[in-house]
Amino acid sequence: MQLLEQAQSLLNFDGQTTFDVNVLDAVINTMYRGQGDAQRQASEVLNVLRDHPDAWTKVDCILEFSKCQETKYYALQILEKTIKTRWKALPKEQCEAIKQYIVSLIISHSQNPELIEREKVYVNKLDIILVQILKHEWPKKWPNFVSDIVEASKTSESMCQNNLEILKLLSEEVFDFSSGQMTQAKAKHLKDTMCNEFTKIFQLCEY
Repeated sequence: MQLLEQAQSLLNFDGQTTFDVNVLDAVINTMYRGQGDAQRQASEVLNVLRDHPDAWTKVDCILEFSKCQETKYYALQILEKTIKTRWKALPKEQCEAIKQYIVSLIISHSQNPELIEREKVYVNKLDIILVQILKHEWPKKWPNFVSDIVEASKTSESMCQNNLEILKLLSEEVFDFSSGQMTQAKAKHLKDTMCNEFTKIFQLCEY
């Protein structure tokens, strides 16, 4: 019961209360491995936190200090939901900061073959989040994305493999899943852009 009382502090975004990642780790652990009322209450706290409009501001703190892979994945779920539902409402500088943050995490993990293999699920979620950002930013606000990813792929084989995975996810979103998720004009524009960039992508496949 004491843990669940502590967990309520996670829902306080007044700027005065310290966000305790250790408490979040414990709540996540209770949800996955607890039983009965404790498990149910832990799940309720996590759902409320995930839905809080400012929860995304704690993601970097969670990813840096959490000792639990489930907690890190939960944090990425928060960020993914924010990007899907509130991206256009966020200030431009915050969008840019989120974009750079995700890119830096992907680079740091995909440069290390052992790390990318050990944290495959985590890296895949990072890739999915980047694709969600691209659906908003590319090509208009990020015209050099394909060129950037092709150039970065030359630094290591593991990064090249992960970048191909990002392009695969992007193409699936554009060609397979665009129906109902974006306007026809937006979908057509992304498809045309993808086709125009095919030569660069083919060079990456050859690498």
